[in-house]
Amino acid sequence: MASGVIPTLLEEMTMSKLTPIILAAIMLASTSLVALDWAELENKNMTEADGRSGPDAKVTDILSPRATSVDAITGEKQNTLDAGEDVQFEVYIENIGDVDVEEMAVSLTVYLAENGQRGMIAKDAAGNDLSWRNGDVVCDDSNVCPWSTLAPSSTLNYGRYTFAYQGSPITWTPITGDYVIVVTTDALDDADPGNDEAETFVSVTDWTDIIVDLAWDSGKEVESGSDPKAFTLTVGTGGSTDWSARSIVLQMDVAGLVSEATDDLGNDIKGINQITDIGTSAVVETFRHETDENNVTNDSRYVINFTDSATWTGYLTPDGSGDSGDYSVTVSLVEYVVYDQLPECETTELAYNPNGTADPNATAEDETYIHFCEVAFATDANAATSEATIEGVIQTFHDIGVSDLIINQGYTVDELNNPTNSPTMPGMREGPLNPDWSSVQATVRHLGSDVSVQYDWKVDFEIQNTVTGVSETFEANNCTFGEGEPYEHSSLGEDFSGTIPPQASPVGYACVMYNFAPGVYNVSATVSMINIPTEDDGTGTMVDKYSDMSARNDDRAFYEISALNNRPSVSLTIQEDPLSVVMGPDSTITLEADAFDADDMTGESLSYVWTHPAMVAINGTVQPSPCNGIGMQFSTCVLTPDMEEWAGTHVYSVTVSDAFGSSAMDFTDFFVWNHVIATDTTASGISMEYNLTYRGANMFDVSIEDSATSYTQDLTAFGYAGEYSSVAVLDYTPSTTYLASDVHDQEIVMTYDTTSITPTGVFWVSTNGDWAELTSTITEAGSDGTIVIPDPTPSGQVLAQGEIVLMGGVLQVVEVPSAYPTGLTVMAQKGGTISASWTYSGNTLPGDYLKMEICDSSDDCTTTQENTSLVAHSLNGQTETTHGETYTYTLWLCNIAGCNELQYAQPESATADSQVDGGVTAINMGVSNKAGANAWTVTWETSGDVSADPVTGWMVCYSRAEWTVAGDMPTVDCVDAGMANSADISHKTLGGTYYFTAVPYDALGNMETAVPGTDIMLVVESDNDCVVTADEDCVEDAVDSTDDSSESGEVPTWTWGVIIGLVVVAFVVGAFILSRGGDGEEGKDWDY
Repeated sequence: MASGVIPTLLEEMTMSKLTPIILAAIMLASTSLVALDWAELENKNMTEADGRSGPDAKVTDILSPRATSVDAITGEKQNTLDAGEDVQFEVYIENIGDVDVEEMAVSLTVYLAENGQRGMIAKDAAGNDLSWRNGDVVCDDSNVCPWSTLAPSSTLNYGRYTFAYQGSPITWTPITGDYVIVVTTDALDDADPGNDEAETFVSVTDWTDIIVDLAWDSGKEVESGSDPKAFTLTVGTGGSTDWSARSIVLQMDVAGLVSEATDDLGNDIKGINQITDIGTSAVVETFRHETDENNVTNDSRYVINFTDSATWTGYLTPDGSGDSGDYSVTVSLVEYVVYDQLPECETTELAYNPNGTADPNATAEDETYIHFCEVAFATDANAATSEATIEGVIQTFHDIGVSDLIINQGYTVDELNNPTNSPTMPGMREGPLNPDWSSVQATVRHLGSDVSVQYDWKVDFEIQNTVTGVSETFEANNCTFGEGEPYEHSSLGEDFSGTIPPQASPVGYACVMYNFAPGVYNVSATVSMINIPTEDDGTGTMVDKYSDMSARNDDRAFYEISALNNRPSVSLTIQEDPLSVVMGPDSTITLEADAFDADDMTGESLSYVWTHPAMVAINGTVQPSPCNGIGMQFSTCVLTPDMEEWAGTHVYSVTVSDAFGSSAMDFTDFFVWNHVIATDTTASGISMEYNLTYRGANMFDVSIEDSATSYTQDLTAFGYAGEYSSVAVLDYTPSTTYLASDVHDQEIVMTYDTTSITPTGVFWVSTNGDWAELTSTITEAGSDGTIVIPDPTPSGQVLAQGEIVLMGGVLQVVEVPSAYPTGLTVMAQKGGTISASWTYSGNTLPGDYLKMEICDSSDDCTTTQENTSLVAHSLNGQTETTHGETYTYTLWLCNIAGCNELQYAQPESATADSQVDGGVTAINMGVSNKAGANAWTVTWETSGDVSADPVTGWMVCYSRAEWTVAGDMPTVDCVDAGMANSADISHKTLGGTYYFTAVPYDALGNMETAVPGTDIMLVVESDNDCVVTADEDCVEDAVDSTDDSSESGEVPTWTWGVIIGLVVVAFVVGAFILSRGGDGEEGKDWDY
């Protein structure tokens, strides 16, 4: 800015604001630089392991199943899983720490995916959570865990750990949907929990499969010789859902040394041909419009339904002109058709013709449909089943192979580790295995074309411990200790010489004994021909006459089969129902242990150790329970709770151990009622037995003594007429009392000498002097009297301390009233009020009372006791009733003996009515001056159902003050219009705007409320203290004239002056505020 130039208002504001902003920025920068740690600016070369000390298990990747990828544009998914196909989980887990992992668990959970994120835990078909935790992956127990440690910079199972639970790989059979798979490690003293988890997204989809199979009708794997051969083609369908395949087309190639080949009809099929018309011919639907049910097309097709199959037979004759050669038949899928509502069936019907001319039948907008149609596919979900090949040779085909491989367990071995029995767990083809002596058994077969050719053989077994890396090999050609009968070695083939025993058989067995230590194993068996005859090759060199012509069937193997000891599991249950066992010699407690050990399906090797109350101790040492033992017979423990030690709640437990010392324990608590019969006798010979079954271990006693007190008591309150005198009074004291929740059962039995007393009633008097009758049964036989009190207290608690009074004399029972209420009338009144009235038939007596029951429509009842002077009652419509609810009165006359149930006021009802139903309102209201009269005419139309709650008339209500809430409607200034739709209302003496509304009312006088529906201005003109009326009369009071034109609602003239004045004041005040901070006061901020 130039010197001497006066700054503008904007410049002045800018300068006044800029200075504090700059100062604040400098202050902030200086404080930030002071707080900065300059050492942090130095460069450092960091590695992932820097600062990490200790074991660190990391879930690096989930290898299987592979993650599903989704194209962001098309939404197409890659690497989906097939629904219904079993899936196992392989994980890459490593220790990236600097110390061994000595203990580690691995967890796996399958979640439902919600927008790609974890949702709820998925469940299997049985409703179980798809969540497992294997706590026995790495630990120091070699009988349980396959790995004792995981060293630094090493991977679990060479980087391919198959998640297992109790030694067996977890297999998931998924259904269609999206899932998130989460794998978590839990290592002891893990240095970095942040890398303990990995997740992957997978999508499971439905799939279809055409299954093609070829087989020689002879059953041979490879045919031989030059005679004609028959073969069968089988075509079936598979998949995850019900579907059918149509119009299947296959390509067949009959190749090699074949002189001719034909089908069933004699057609030449030599070479390459297409096979069609596979399945069942049927007329089926080929098109259906999505919405037009009449737009359907049918046609003839060859169909194979889901899980069905069709066969096709062919024949070929090998070309025997040469001594050797081979031939084959190969078939592969070309095409098949699926009928469904598929994306390929989508069509769009245009709203207008392409030339722009409107089509009168066209829709207003383009319509897209997805019809049902036929779609051809060239591939299916499983290419491996879409082709098949069978082979043959002209010369003899030489072949042997391994047809089965199993592991047998459950041996008892001698000191030389030779088995002494047959295996109790034979034929195992998957883990887990027990860490014990086992036999590995291979089955070998003659698979050549000529069974008369005999082959000598041997099997080489290789067993590799993948944890230690150690491999061992064994050779065998017999099996005397495996599954089935003992087998001694012989050649493979048929012995037609008649030698007994035969020197050859088509099947042979070989097995070796092996002691599986805990670990994960690969086990393989490979068969080979040995001692093959030789011949001169024509040059003087002796060579083998033949060799195994098919190597693909020479071996079988198990991979990653676990040998580890599975901990047993146990669940303890008690057969008796809770709160059902009472201590005593006739009671029993039956404990059952449901134990399971995957290594011992019979459970005979499991030992059971039980704990329970009342176990005997000798010299302070608790002795074993008599229920302990080994074997299934000890899985049940039957106990007799006959001593005080059983009373109350105690813990019962069982520990189940296997042969390797691994154990599992379960426990539960169980309650036993204590049972005591407490007795005492007074000096006068009255005795008491208090039979009590209760919750508690403490003893229960009673004391009774003769009392010098006697009573003469009015027993009217108990339903007996008059006064009665006691014949005996006993001071009764229990050692303690129990609440009703602690009492299962109780009974008091008292005996007395009938020659001394003759009681007729039993009462209890509290220490406060309150009386209560004890319900009892009194019997006498000669001089023996007995009083049985089955339930001493109504509440069920133990009878408290007090006096037991035996009353004499014949107790006269009070009768129920003979009078009764009558003439009950129940009526609905205005505002929802319900009123009732009645009278009495007969004379009411002292002690009588009125029992009044009032029920609503849902049978929610309220019962009260009223004085017999009451002959009317009402329910307040504002607080005690609900509109539309029906209320029913029922009346009885009662006394202490009960109610007169034979004669009473039968139920009478009325329905509360506090409003006009049907939604009836006045609409299109209007008001105008009535011609020739000093009055208005208000008109309206009716909306709603006037018959729902019959409308009996209309009220027109008005006020000079407007109301905006229906409930504020005036009810004093109203005119009854009857059932008309108009009403005349005289002009009023005061001028102003008058507001009108019309509301319906019913027969009870209930009237609705409403806001104004119309209004009109009333103008009052005065002259010399007189008011000139519309008809020119001069009256002393103000007289009105009205204007119902559009001008009547204009703002009065004086109002504009007030408005202008307020604007001027506001402008002046605003100018004053804006002037603050000016005139050289640069230190002040401008005020807006």
